[in-house]
Amino acid sequence: MLRFAVDPASSIPVYQQVKHSILVDIMAGRLKDGDRLPSIRELAKILKLNPNTVAKAYYNLEEEGIIQGKVGSGYQVKCLKSKLDNLKNGMLEDHFKSFLERAFMMGFTKKDIEDLIRRMLNYEE
Repeated sequence: MLRFAVDPASSIPVYQQVKHSILVDIMAGRLKDGDRLPSIRELAKILKLNPNTVAKAYYNLEEEGIIQGKVGSGYQVKCLKSKLDNLKNGMLEDHFKSFLERAFMMGFTKKDIEDLIRRMLNYEE
């Protein structure tokens, strides 16, 4: 079962929060290829959202080839490993670009950031 909540106060549209949470559950292995998703109405009820909001998230995921909907059967995860790897890399790149933009706006240099990354990677070992 999906384990997430949405933040209506966020600047990120709610349907994108739903979509992102499902993607994260797939990437983390909590949802696997072939797993069924809650129906649109069921997930809307759980998250206290308008069903159209959940439908928009599901339709976006279906257009991207992440899930597949079948009349009468609902939606299920339908994502090849290669597509999943591309999604993970893309999401990581987006987060890293955002981090770099904020760091440069705060006045950090490329060397400062490289030193931080080295320290963080060595700390993990």
